[in-house]
Amino acid sequence: MASDLDEAKQALRSKMRAVRRGLLDRPERSARILQTLTQRPDVLAASKIMVFDPLASEPDMAPLIAWCEMMGKQSCLPEDTDLDPTWPDVIVVPGLAFTVDGRRCGQGGGWYDRFLPQVRPDAVTVGVCFAPQVVIDLPTDEHDVTLHAIVTD
Repeated sequence: MASDLDEAKQALRSKMRAVRRGLLDRPERSARILQTLTQRPDVLAASKIMVFDPLASEPDMAPLIAWCEMMGKQSCLPEDTDLDPTWPDVIVVPGLAFTVDGRRCGQGGGWYDRFLPQVRPDAVTVGVCFAPQVVIDLPTDEHDVTLHAIVTD
């Protein structure tokens, strides 16, 4: 039987998927996210950045990968085989909902919940999402990792 917390997370996921699908200006919003992200001092100082391969309704990360290449930074995707959690200086994290203090609700597969506790203590975690995905509060478990920052459009 699902717990109240699991049910609350599923309800939030359903709502946020609908919100994200309803955004018709995702390319413009993604460009604003990229502009803000690439001006962050921690991103500018990083030499190794982990980016995600977005779902169709998530912010476009291809321009960030191109920016990394242009700036002489290494980038990788979570799907890269044998990714060492100590490799990235900055980890760009997707999600369905975030709070301003860095709490995150993901897709529900738990990949980032397993990966993020293993990263270096000095690695910076940055959640990216569209502004309507920022919520005042969201249900969390003890295993949920709070991110260092959130970047929106």
